[in-house]
Amino acid sequence: MSASREKKKRQDLFAGGGVDPKAARAAEQKAAEKKAKILYSTLAIVFVVVAVFLVVYNSGILERSRTALTIDGEKYTVAEVSYYYQDAYQSFLNTYGSYASMFGLDTSKSLKSQNYSDDMTWDEYFKEEAIKNMKYIHAVLAKAEAEGMTLEDEELETFETAVENTKSTASQYGYSYKAYLNVVYGSGMTPDIYESSVKDQLLVSKYAAAYSETLTFTDEEIQAYYDEHKNEYDLVDGEYVSISGSPETKTDDEGNTIEATDEEKEAAMEAAKETADKILAEYEAGGDLEALAEEYGATYTGNEEMTYSSTYVYGDWFFDEARTAGDSAVLEDENYSRYFVAVFHDRKQDTALDYNVRHILITEDNLDLEEGEEATDEMIAAKAQEILDSWDGTEEGFAELAKEYSQDTGSKENGGLYENVAKGDMVAEFQNWCYEEGRKAGDTGIVKSSYGQHIMYFVGYGETPYWYHACDNALFSEAYSAWQTEMTESVTAEVNEGGMASVG
Repeated sequence: MSASREKKKRQDLFAGGGVDPKAARAAEQKAAEKKAKILYSTLAIVFVVVAVFLVVYNSGILERSRTALTIDGEKYTVAEVSYYYQDAYQSFLNTYGSYASMFGLDTSKSLKSQNYSDDMTWDEYFKEEAIKNMKYIHAVLAKAEAEGMTLEDEELETFETAVENTKSTASQYGYSYKAYLNVVYGSGMTPDIYESSVKDQLLVSKYAAAYSETLTFTDEEIQAYYDEHKNEYDLVDGEYVSISGSPETKTDDEGNTIEATDEEKEAAMEAAKETADKILAEYEAGGDLEALAEEYGATYTGNEEMTYSSTYVYGDWFFDEARTAGDSAVLEDENYSRYFVAVFHDRKQDTALDYNVRHILITEDNLDLEEGEEATDEMIAAKAQEILDSWDGTEEGFAELAKEYSQDTGSKENGGLYENVAKGDMVAEFQNWCYEEGRKAGDTGIVKSSYGQHIMYFVGYGETPYWYHACDNALFSEAYSAWQTEMTESVTAEVNEGGMASVG
């Protein structure tokens, strides 16, 4: 059959509504094959697109390139902001440690699912902290660079140590350096971004330290500050008795608390007032306040170093500059439904001197434990005693022992020495030992605290009283805070919501 005749035949068949079965099947097969090719080609393209996206997403390219924050026209990526986000988070945990839960923060849960306040999540809080810190760092870096300040050998050594510590930590957990950074700061973090951020922080710290050295205050300025804030730094020798003015708690047959009536509350306060008046009268007649408190079922408190508090009414009464030795009074405290009988003896400056001390911190890390063996307080104490027993009796010898054994990285390389330590700078157990009556240069001892066992060597007292230290520090804090505010008040920050959503 010729081609023209075959063409004519097909035309006739279609015109007549007939279909050549063989030709139809062939046409359908070809059409199906074409559709399949198109479908598979489409799916292949989709799979390639998805695969590329996943590779890009998981690689952190988006985090490294996507803008999350713009400060004074300079763009910062998701990865860069994430560094300061995690820095703020870790700083919070380092500050409050196990007490973080008291602030409502559960480290095992997503920060986005927990509220910092009624209108802010913890995630939002740390983002705000990151932005605030970045504005400050941006401003200080500009100042430092404008003045030609750079990192020198000492700072570069600190930088290298920080990097090596990070690498060491990564290795301990079985990660490569980069992989560890990704775990901590997000997939967009690279060694370059991390190290650049660390260097920026070191330069900012150097500039801030240089500025802080200019913040010095004269004796006259410190005295003037003290005169304006005496209540914050003075101590009072006094005693008081607390008498509850709350009605007795009543419950119904089902154990539910019954709310007291106004009449019952008023009657309870009147009874407390009557008791307070009796105690004061008997005290002024020569009675002992502590004994009277016991007699009348009240609570007695005696304090030779009472600090100011506005919580209860007796705070303002005790620290009234009009107070003289022997003053006594009945004080009503409506806020807490009680009466106080207060007796004033004396008011004085807090003249506790600063001191110099060496110590060797001993922890379970000093013990040679067998596999599976757990350290005990007794074992740590015994180790501390063993080290003290090996001491040659000289301050130099003590310093060498500190360098060898101490777990306190803040003083270890300095022979365990802390100088010009002011009252309140150390944990209570440490401080109390230093201020024990009769303490003198050369004294040694062992003190237990939450950190471990402290082998103590007392170097001696200084000449600066606590109130002077405290006022000097307060002036410094005010001036430094004002400088920080001034540095950032003209800095503008614009958040890219899309990029910021990936921070964390």
